[in-house]
Amino acid sequence: MPILQMLSRLQSLPTLPGAVSQLSRLLADEDSDAADFEAVIKPDPALTANLLRLSNSAYFGRRTEIASVRQAIAVLGLRRVFELAAGVGFARAVPAYLPGYRLRAADFWRHSAAVAVLAERLARRIGLHKLDFVFTAGLLHDIGKLVIGAFLEEGFAEIRPLLDEESRTFLDAERTILQTDHTVVGELLARHWQLPETIVQTVRWHHEPERGDAPIRQLNDLVHMANGLAHSLGYGCDTGELSRREDPQAGLRLGLQVRTLEAVAAESAGAIEEMCGSFR
Repeated sequence: MPILQMLSRLQSLPTLPGAVSQLSRLLADEDSDAADFEAVIKPDPALTANLLRLSNSAYFGRRTEIASVRQAIAVLGLRRVFELAAGVGFARAVPAYLPGYRLRAADFWRHSAAVAVLAERLARRIGLHKLDFVFTAGLLHDIGKLVIGAFLEEGFAEIRPLLDEESRTFLDAERTILQTDHTVVGELLARHWQLPETIVQTVRWHHEPERGDAPIRQLNDLVHMANGLAHSLGYGCDTGELSRREDPQAGLRLGLQVRTLEAVAAESAGAIEEMCGSFR
């Protein structure tokens, strides 16, 4: 399928709930407040129910029950509530099967959740507590695969033989056959979904973090490292590639040491499994 034809079909993809786009705009509006957030969330019963369920999950360590949207906003804050809403919306957008990657939704989601958890825990370990959108950027980093995977089943037949070459990554194969890749398509989809620019940029550059804008390079590096760590722990999308290419400079820029990666890996397994089931 020609790339322009594929991209023209963005409108036919499952979309994020309108509430998520509205919340994204509210986050960027300095005059918005908790009441504005509540007014957007409450009319969506499914979003409200899932938001409250997630707010009370063990992952977020709540000791008292959160019983209302207003309480969730007060306890978790606007940014975290947006992240949870985006996660709920993303879960709805993932189809049961991505034929272009021969990939089940459960495996795609498992990888996405793992990268989100690992990125956030790496950030905490190295003192980046105030870095915005770490969880969401990790969760949504591969959204371009929703487009390629849904519409390019015939393209996989051409891509698959290239993966038998030991030096060829799936990203390389995508570029060879499609003249684009899931990061480029993901950026377009992120803009289509009206996500914050920080997330848009990380979707685009999570495989090449050094090429992103300097102000958000830390986030690119975190998601890049979390992505590699997720694959090494068995939370990958098995697309048959024999080679993966990580940027060693990403870890150096973050000041990550091997023992930090090992500690985060050891402490995260339970949280990843919980997160895999929390949104779906």
